[in-house]
Amino acid sequence: MKEKRKHQFTKEIKLLMYGFGDVQNPRQDSAELLEDILYNYLQDICTKVARVGHKRGKIITDDFLYILRKDPKKLARCKELLIMQEDLRKARTLFEEPEMNIKGKKRLTNRPDDDKQ
Repeated sequence: MKEKRKHQFTKEIKLLMYGFGDVQNPRQDSAELLEDILYNYLQDICTKVARVGHKRGKIITDDFLYILRKDPKKLARCKELLIMQEDLRKARTLFEEPEMNIKGKKRLTNRPDDDKQ
């Protein structure tokens, strides 16, 4: 007998259902069914990725791309999200690196007399 699992994302799934054309307040059982389908799909994908990554001893991002290679829409979306993640990472490093003056002290602003040093 299958163990009943807790539905954690029903509220978000109802909002997605409404956004894709369902009624404003979709039925609870419909949202729970969709969540179960999504959960099973993600579990299946992760199992396949684990099998691919097991050969090398670890899972890498390319394993997901390999599993999604036969579905062009999902593959394109995955690549798009990876590019966005890299762009965000680069942007964060630009804002997190403190400026350094000649003596190695951290400084937050540029002063007009800095060029004279």
